[in-house]
Amino acid sequence: MPDVDVAEDAELRIERLAVADAGVLPEAIRAAYGDSYDHAWAYDAEAVASRLADGSLVSFVGRADGGPDDGRVVGHAGLLRGAPTAPVGESGLAVVDPAWRSHHLFPTLKRHLAEWCTGEGMLGMYSDVTAAHPYSETANLHLGARETGFLLGYIPADVTYTDLDAVEGRRLSVALFWLATNPLPRRTVHAPSWHRPLLALLYDHIALPRDFADDAPSLSEVGTVLRTIEDDDHDEAFITVEVAGRDLLDKLGTERRRLTDKGRKAIYLDFSLADPATAALPPEVHDDLGFFFGGIVPELRDGDVLRLQHLHEADADPSDVTTASDFGAELLDYIFGRKRSAAHGGMS
Repeated sequence: MPDVDVAEDAELRIERLAVADAGVLPEAIRAAYGDSYDHAWAYDAEAVASRLADGSLVSFVGRADGGPDDGRVVGHAGLLRGAPTAPVGESGLAVVDPAWRSHHLFPTLKRHLAEWCTGEGMLGMYSDVTAAHPYSETANLHLGARETGFLLGYIPADVTYTDLDAVEGRRLSVALFWLATNPLPRRTVHAPSWHRPLLALLYDHIALPRDFADDAPSLSEVGTVLRTIEDDDHDEAFITVEVAGRDLLDKLGTERRRLTDKGRKAIYLDFSLADPATAALPPEVHDDLGFFFGGIVPELRDGDVLRLQHLHEADADPSDVTTASDFGAELLDYIFGRKRSAAHGGMS
């Protein structure tokens, strides 16, 4: 990639990445991250092509239009979907040639993704953007996206960014963002009392039409059902609570011990806010097991998801995490406050 900025009047063209051109994504990832990018499949042209073909990946690229670099890919942004009919997707795989960073290529590419989502009837996009610097957060805010949380210690310490300084030897954190691309349905959410005031502020911040349930909460009479996905690239794990039963604390405690004994650096824990049992979450999830607030992901599971987090061998310090808005700073303060109060529970 060029070592100097391209001219301000340099032309770009934005286009959908075709299956036949899947190899340009691994090339762009390697140019931006070397061999340190934390999704191994992004280096495999066949894996990228398979995702493009089945619709689980939608990609837009920016190509130099004219000049000696005519046709060369200088930026990429993608949308990952769990299924071709999923109502929301995760935007990511953002790569911009350092020489083109003054051309606002990232927001341009993400805007094209958002317009595609609108045309497809999708409700919105969520994203986790590095909080090691404010640039990506600022770009998301300018597009109309809003913060919904921060996941601490999410990015492995060995991921490096060309042309950007980062904290060495520590895992990096990400900011969660949400961008609506079509009108959202009004929903009732079942929030635990110990996070309800913050969730009310969050929903107001991102202008989601939500009503809080007032019925008396109770855990399910059916036994707790957990689904765990372990991410070797990130050396972390995601637990989804599919059924929150009266044995929730025992089941969660056992699973947390299994994962920490395995050396997983961080654990993220999802509850459905559409499930009435979520309102009955006991404070011991925080106080004894050490799971503290991470954020919300709108419309991820037939409604919104409440994401908690537990740091085992991951370190996180407020000085490592940047924010790009007053609300983001307040939200980060809340999260670190919950992290401090959960510290003893996390060691039991």
